[in-house]
Amino acid sequence: MGLGKGLSLGLVALAGGLMLAGPAAAEGDYGVLVDKPGVEEAYAYCAACHSERLVAQQGLTRERWESLLEWMVEEQGMAELEEPDRSIVLDYLSEQYGPDRPNFPRPGR
Repeated sequence: MGLGKGLSLGLVALAGGLMLAGPAAAEGDYGVLVDKPGVEEAYAYCAACHSERLVAQQGLTRERWESLLEWMVEEQGMAELEEPDRSIVLDYLSEQYGPDRPNFPRPGR
């Protein structure tokens, strides 16, 4: 399965799981994204096209986040992120929404 198909299917599956987080997840100025360095840039770029909840559902390594950004540029028409924003967003996503998903939105949290 190619990266595009795998990511597409993964995003569709995760979109179904968004209902689990629901409105019970704490929301702030950046929706459900945790307010840590880089959140402003990540929210601005990500929420421009889809819910920030979709971002929060992920649990990707930095390399997978990079691949996902490349896929969005190549296949979805997203504008390429220029430096330093690209690094800021990737740092934020990989630290806050990495494989261990330390900030996965859970009801009542």
